[in-house]
Amino acid sequence: NCLGALDGTHISVHVATADKPRYRTRKSAIATDVLGVCSQDLEVIYVYPGWEGSAADSRVLREAIYKKNGLKVPHGYYYLVDAGYPNSGGFLAPFRGQRYHLKE
Repeated sequence: NCLGALDGTHISVHVATADKPRYRTRKSAIATDVLGVCSQDLEVIYVYPGWEGSAADSRVLREAIYKKNGLKVPHGYYYLVDAGYPNSGGFLAPFRGQRYHLKE
């Protein structure tokens, strides 16, 4: 019942000096955070742009779920997410401490 996958990405931006601390990422770049969701067919089906680069992925996802016309996950379905997101209803994250990319 997997609908697809989602993740956040940073896009470099120019902002006023006073706003730079809010847009500074954990890698010190000045960027905006964008949540993207794709289907199993690799079609982009939802985009939530405009967050400060300092915003955590889980915070952006939470806001995307609760906003009007936001991201909806039907009961019994889920999206694959990375470890930066919570493993909760509608979202399946990898188990922490599990290595998935083993050398062959």
